[in-house]
Amino acid sequence: MSVDHQTVPAAFLDAEQVLRGPLTEVVSMEPILEGVPFAHEKTVFDGADGFFAIWACGAGVFPRVKDKRGSFMYIISGDATIVDQDGTAHELTADSVLVLPFGWVGTWHIRETIRKVYLHTTPVPPLPGAVVASAFLPADRVLADPRPGAAAGPDSPAGPDTVIFDGPDGRCDIRSREPGQYPRTPDGQGFFAFVLAGDGFLAGHDGTRHELTPGSVIALPDDWSGTWDIRHPFRAFCVRSTPAPPA
Repeated sequence: MSVDHQTVPAAFLDAEQVLRGPLTEVVSMEPILEGVPFAHEKTVFDGADGFFAIWACGAGVFPRVKDKRGSFMYIISGDATIVDQDGTAHELTADSVLVLPFGWVGTWHIRETIRKVYLHTTPVPPLPGAVVASAFLPADRVLADPRPGAAAGPDSPAGPDTVIFDGPDGRCDIRSREPGQYPRTPDGQGFFAFVLAGDGFLAGHDGTRHELTPGSVIALPDDWSGTWDIRHPFRAFCVRSTPAPPA
């Protein structure tokens, strides 16, 4: 990804496109042990802060080595098992969350087409020198509603959020926020979210406005500034990417 992060605007995709929209970009699934040779996706954001997309793949067995980037994903639908190199297995169903950090080695076993929201990020040194385990949160824990964050903004790492992963690839959590207005100023990190509950809008200082409803996604580059305006209690799958490399 060679895009200058200072020129990439915030990106938004509404719930209908995220949950049911066509995915017209074809992605090779090589190497494969069995199953479909291609997946399909729709790019939401592609910049120095990360690559954010909606992706779907049919049944098959796909070995993977994370030797270039980390991956954060929210499963929208489908059924699969992810198996780490050490044999640890996680069952992927709708509303589960999976993180495959840089250094992860393992295999996808997809039984029913998986549709997901995912983010690829570039890790910051020092990089791990050994195989890294996956991080996983099952659907029942993702959907459990903790008490909302107090003074933190929607894209702040503070507050009583359910942290899934925090490392050189970025920080991933499930967070809840009360209605209110929360200003955001540039902080050197991109912010990516899939809305689970609540509604509101984002108003950028450049005059842009995006309505946030369950199922929609938003990508904010590290230089974005504006205001979150939350109307009803808000809950989202969120990732703060590592600082973008110099342009």
